[in-house]
Amino acid sequence: MQVEKFLHDNQEFEIRIIAEGEIVFVRAFRDNNPANQFRYSATNKDIHDLATVVGTDAVKHLIESAKQDIVSGLN
Repeated sequence: MQVEKFLHDNQEFEIRIIAEGEIVFVRAFRDNNPANQFRYSATNKDIHDLATVVGTDAVKHLIESAKQDIVSGLN
């Protein structure tokens, strides 16, 4: 598991990146609990294809989506 921390409204959040088998999951946490109902995922194949064909870091995009949903107040 990889963790990326960020602050929003004086609260610390963790974005956790977890690889399970062929899928990578990204989810936001606050105080060791899910910060909202959303979990973002991509298969290793999709991550690889996006990197080689389009030059996009899919995991980075999932992390940014998770952060943006927190900032936007989505539950």
